[in-house]
Amino acid sequence: MASLSKRLGWGGPYLRLGLTLVVIAALGLGITLGLGVLFPGFGRWAPGAERVPAGVSVVIAGQVVDLGRCGRFEAVGLLEDLAQGLTVLPHDAYLDRATKGVVPALEGRRLDVAATVAAAVAAKSGETVAPVWAGLAPAVTLADFPEAPLYAGNPAKSQVAIILNVAWGDEFLDPICSLVEGAGGRLTICPVGTWLEADPGHGAWLAAAVARGHEAGNHGFYNQPMTYGDAAKAGEEIQRMAGLISRAGVKEAPFFAPPMGAFDQATLQAAAAAGYRTVLWSLDTIDWRLEGVDVIADRVIARVKAGDIILCHPTAQTAPAMAKFLPALQAKGLKVVTLSELLSPTLPTEDSGAGAPTAPPD
Repeated sequence: MASLSKRLGWGGPYLRLGLTLVVIAALGLGITLGLGVLFPGFGRWAPGAERVPAGVSVVIAGQVVDLGRCGRFEAVGLLEDLAQGLTVLPHDAYLDRATKGVVPALEGRRLDVAATVAAAVAAKSGETVAPVWAGLAPAVTLADFPEAPLYAGNPAKSQVAIILNVAWGDEFLDPICSLVEGAGGRLTICPVGTWLEADPGHGAWLAAAVARGHEAGNHGFYNQPMTYGDAAKAGEEIQRMAGLISRAGVKEAPFFAPPMGAFDQATLQAAAAAGYRTVLWSLDTIDWRLEGVDVIADRVIARVKAGDIILCHPTAQTAPAMAKFLPALQAKGLKVVTLSELLSPTLPTEDSGAGAPTAPPD
């Protein structure tokens, strides 16, 4: 055996070299393991070492932030400085003391810095990356006030809605819709049951309007006040109208507009039990009085504000008045949307810099 070891060199310099390498490897492993215990993550690839490709930028609130060639942590630092001034706090729903109606909630928003930087790191050279926003949910919503009526949307939202209550005026419907569509807006159309039932063409017209982006609400069956003091009776009328809308092939929005704007507690209970939110208005054009196109238009232009629900009817003067006040709404930065959009808690992208939350009055 000794002779074999001698021939292989195991007892000579090769053995000593081998042992030395083993000792060095063992020491290195020990040092690495020891540092790993003292400093977690030592020896592993560090995500913060990633760099954003050259020429990559992100546009936030109109400001171009060049992140090209920044390390991940450096990019996070740059965006964190901006993020503090971009956070929008959520608005809780609350009861308005003047109207006794509920003001809808509005979600908040914060810049998701980590996700935005991750998108920048993954981008191609020269690419502009969209910021990533994270929603901040309100603690109190419309669901906490199921029977409270609604008169307006949240004033922090730069939108308005137009309710078109329909019981007559067939010949004026298309011009009104065309004007609103041309302005980039959509209506919430609330017909009464007697009108919808009177002519099969009415249901077809409503379905076509909804297909173009308008929405249909419930206006009851008869064009008369529903102050019955009887929730069961009011509920029957609401459900009868809902059946007509469904038979017209229209998906109904969950809004009930009481005829004449008249209601009592029983009406509110019946609407809520049927899954509807009772909706009134904050700005009445009173177009049915036919006081003149300029009078109607000026009434809107002088009083309109963010969050308003504007009440209209299909009259000979309504479309010409709209031709005057719709451009004024655009000039004020107010977009005409459906009730569903106005009352949604979702904060529009263009409102990401909205101010502090609206609090209930003292």
